[in-house]
Amino acid sequence: MPCSYWTVMVPIFGLFVGSFANVLICRIPKGEEWVRTPSHCMTCGHRLAWFELIPVVSWLLQGGKCRACKSPVSLRYPAIELINALLWLICVLVFGVSAFLPVSLAASTCLLVLSVIDWETREIPDGIQLFLLAVGLVWNGYALWAGLDIWLSNLIGFFAVSVPLLIIAVATKGGMGGGDIKLTAVCGLILGWQRSLLSLALAAILGTIVMLPRHIAEKRDRNSEIPFGPFLASGIFLSMCFGEVFLKWYLSFF
Repeated sequence: MPCSYWTVMVPIFGLFVGSFANVLICRIPKGEEWVRTPSHCMTCGHRLAWFELIPVVSWLLQGGKCRACKSPVSLRYPAIELINALLWLICVLVFGVSAFLPVSLAASTCLLVLSVIDWETREIPDGIQLFLLAVGLVWNGYALWAGLDIWLSNLIGFFAVSVPLLIIAVATKGGMGGGDIKLTAVCGLILGWQRSLLSLALAAILGTIVMLPRHIAEKRDRNSEIPFGPFLASGIFLSMCFGEVFLKWYLSFF
């Protein structure tokens, strides 16, 4: 099928997966079951009908309110759906219809989910990490089978960032969260060591740009806890999709 078909269908499917991402974001931190329990209003418990589950469209048609109790439905729901669709569009444009495309799509949604959860709870769910680990192992298994010469780089990537961060965490007695360390390890299996290092650099830059002005404006203590997961996830996504561009640009100075 022509590439234009996939550039349309992949983001559309991404909207629906984004709707599922909302379920994970809402239920995982509360320890709620998220597989069999039907979607429902978080205020009144109204079970949502199929026409209330159409990504973005249902929210717009209902005026951002529950059809039953008229309670406001957060703008975050359509926002997550649209962001996930955008991430999937970027992935299909960058990787095309390739063996790595499903890997990038799965990783993108996982990174989005854990970013929101970490921002709100300061915790990165182990379940998301385990799923990313499974994705990385399957990808490397395929790479070995297909004769792709990337498995060694990916194996090194598992340790390239996670070990230094672990050392920092031990030395500072908690200066780096365990979830962040595990995230760099499992994503290293997907990125390889060069892009893993790049992802950490990008995360540090993004974190500084976003959080430093906020700390100054709010006069926060220098020891205030910062959710690093969203910035780390952003760095991983950028490195995954545009790592080669960043690395070529950086090496052009030498």
